[in-house]
Amino acid sequence: MRKAAALLLFTLSIAPAFSQTTGTQPASGNTSQQGTPPGTPAPGAAQNPPTTGAGAPDLSIPKDGDASWLIGFTVFSSEGLSTENAYLAYSLPLLLMDAASGLTTHTLSDEEKSLVARAVITREMAASETAITAARHDRSALAFADTPPADAARMAADARVTAAEARRSFVAALDPAKVIVADTKPIVVKKGTGAGMLLDAPLVPPGVYCARQGIGMLIGGSIREVQGYLLLDVWAYDAARGKTVFTSRNAAQRDELYASVVSIGKDLAAGILGRPWSLVAFSPSPKQASLYVDGKLTVTGASPALYLSPGQHDVRIAAPGYDDVTRSLTLEEGTETRIEDVLAKSFPGRVTVSTDPVGADLYLDSVWIGKTPVEIDVPSLRSRGLLLRDGYYDKSFSFSTGPAVAYSFSLEKDIGSRDIQQKKARDEFYTSFGWFALSIPLPLFSIAFENDYASNSPTPAYIFLGTYYAGVALSVALFSWMVIRIVHYVTVSNRTAG
Repeated sequence: MRKAAALLLFTLSIAPAFSQTTGTQPASGNTSQQGTPPGTPAPGAAQNPPTTGAGAPDLSIPKDGDASWLIGFTVFSSEGLSTENAYLAYSLPLLLMDAASGLTTHTLSDEEKSLVARAVITREMAASETAITAARHDRSALAFADTPPADAARMAADARVTAAEARRSFVAALDPAKVIVADTKPIVVKKGTGAGMLLDAPLVPPGVYCARQGIGMLIGGSIREVQGYLLLDVWAYDAARGKTVFTSRNAAQRDELYASVVSIGKDLAAGILGRPWSLVAFSPSPKQASLYVDGKLTVTGASPALYLSPGQHDVRIAAPGYDDVTRSLTLEEGTETRIEDVLAKSFPGRVTVSTDPVGADLYLDSVWIGKTPVEIDVPSLRSRGLLLRDGYYDKSFSFSTGPAVAYSFSLEKDIGSRDIQQKKARDEFYTSFGWFALSIPLPLFSIAFENDYASNSPTPAYIFLGTYYAGVALSVALFSWMVIRIVHYVTVSNRTAG
């Protein structure tokens, strides 16, 4: 009887939820979820769901969790390719993937942001349905338990179901415009297991393939050989829009295909970037110069393909030890601009190095500069200077890259005192080491004699045992003395090195 009653109570408890799931409205009214304000409980749920505690409904707005925009390049499908042309099925998509390496940021249009927001809501709805199913399963387990559940446990289970249903109702009524989607996302090329780390050619519809791979755009194609010509088809599928957004078809000889692929890559760039582009080839002198566009570092070193936004930009080319070049640059959509500035070496100032006495040789990073006093250019990088003069101790110092200053040094005459101190410290260390080495055999021989005597006589040889302990104590003392001497030797050597 108790199980039958529990079954009856459970059937009555899930009837409202079942009617909501199947679309049947409760007999008491004709309410509809159309236009339900966010946070309104689902029909059949408690009218005042808890707002705090473990059973509180989650009414937070879901977020777009994709931090980057993934794109993928697949191996091209092939048909009728001769043996010498078989490699084109993966070499051509690799060329397209290399061209995309210069594309760094994808700009999301308003349409794309709306589609991404709707996808976020769809995923959140699926998660809500899963949560409702799990909460109802837990409540059913309590109802069919052999031992009647406590009131607190039953109320907690009801609260979890109510909260899950409230979450579903909230998400279902949510305006996609309230879901925050980033305006731009970094472009990341997803690597595969095919040749050249390309993705395998899709065997399922592109939309299904993109969902499985978690990518926003899939670039693929096919290549066929017909009567000595190669027919190349390239396409790009946008997962958010659910359609092919780019197609290209070309027929050419093999030596002409690579030029056509470069052109296809440029046409495809707008779709990958999500915006118009203007191609910039940066080839400065010196080659290590950096390009700043509108105050932001764009690239360091020469770059053959930079896809910048069309329009007017403030550009600056800079390199250590050279004068900056700054100017305004107007870029036209779909055109190519070359930046080949030759920077002039900068002269930050002159610095004088003098010594007392004069005539010391000055070395800058191991390169001889001249004899003091000498005037040189301020180095562009922090450098090490060294002064050498017969009869005087060497002097090392650091050159600063800041404002020009005068360096003046008094050299210390070499009267032999430093060498004498170092030689004395070295001799003391060698002496201490020698005494320590001589003391080691004493305890070893003593313990050996004691063991031999004890094995041949019932009376222990205390004299040998005492000699052993005395030898150990002596060795420890001499070792300590040696450590003190070597520390002193190292200290004196460092001090006398200048």
